[in-house]
Amino acid sequence: MKAWMLPAGAVATMLSTGAFAVERDGIPLGSGVSVYPAVGLEVTDNDNVYLQPEETQTSSTITKVTPALGVEADMGQTVLRAALFAEKGSYSEDENDDYTDTGIILGGDFELNSRHQVAAEAQFRNEHDARGAGTVEGAEALGLRDPDRYDETIYDGSYTYGSSSALFNITAGLNRYQKSYKNNFVNGTRDREHVRNRVSLETDVYISPSTDLLFDVSATDIDYTNDSVIAESREGNLYRALAGFSYELTGKLTSRAKVGVSERTFELSDVESDSSFTWEGSLTWNPRTYSTITLFTAQAANETPSASSNYVDATFSRVTWTHEFSTFFSLRAHASFAEDIYYDGDSGEADREDDIISYGLRGTYSPTTSLDVYASVEQSERDSTEEGLDYDQQLITFGVAVGI
Repeated sequence: MKAWMLPAGAVATMLSTGAFAVERDGIPLGSGVSVYPAVGLEVTDNDNVYLQPEETQTSSTITKVTPALGVEADMGQTVLRAALFAEKGSYSEDENDDYTDTGIILGGDFELNSRHQVAAEAQFRNEHDARGAGTVEGAEALGLRDPDRYDETIYDGSYTYGSSSALFNITAGLNRYQKSYKNNFVNGTRDREHVRNRVSLETDVYISPSTDLLFDVSATDIDYTNDSVIAESREGNLYRALAGFSYELTGKLTSRAKVGVSERTFELSDVESDSSFTWEGSLTWNPRTYSTITLFTAQAANETPSASSNYVDATFSRVTWTHEFSTFFSLRAHASFAEDIYYDGDSGEADREDDIISYGLRGTYSPTTSLDVYASVEQSERDSTEEGLDYDQQLITFGVAVGI
């Protein structure tokens, strides 16, 4: 299906903000510079905006406008990118839920020579968590006046030694993530403010034209900024070591799989560390040139919104099928399963477990290369061991995306 594309360094971030992606060449300005303007309009009927049990559900119609502008300068061995994007959401039920998220991404790739490459990126994001999906959940979320609002700052840099024909490729990375809240301090948002500094080393070893061995190690220092008992009990480190393989069958199959161990440690001696089996896996299969099946699964240690836990042991799996019936029409179906285990380091036990199932269908009509018109339906269900946190939610969406 036709999909316009912002500069590559911004694509993943744009998708994660709910912006769209349609493949376009952009507007060339000369000297290797291209501009990628776009805008989207989306209307969603949400039958459970605050993620409540059936007895207290509230429905609302949400209208989203998502303008975006990407710029890319390709100067041969150096490629520079910038992206600006925003999302303005308006709720029919309660205007206090209205929001405006914004972001700026700056980045570049620098090829020093055929075996040495450097990449850098900075992101500055102003975002929100809807009521019921942030620090306060369940019935207590109904007492909030506004959604949680916060700033995220992300710096990412990497150096790669190797090439596509080399015996091995080594990538050393540095990443810094900072999150700070703007409101709802009385509800505990201060205790969620933190900084993560990560160093990583990834190695790909050539085995055959279709197969590589993969090795991945990383260490992350996690520092909470608030001086409170809750925040201090979450400070510590995360260590991960994985090994696996990648396999590619030209035009048909691409896969990557890594398994290993993960350990979350804490600075306070009375908070127990926790080790777990961890993995990352992805597979893309094209049984036909017009049909694609994608599988993704991963385990991660996430920071917790709950005052009674120290971190979340999270697993996520998703399968997606995309089928292009013609140049103008495509259909995408997806299903996912997530399990979040909230770990209490004081007792050494899990004090909450959530299972979340989601599935949906989306059809897209593209009358021209610069326009997508789509409609989708999605159903989500959460089963939690904590009373009052079970919910069912249905989203029915109609939208238009335009890229020039």
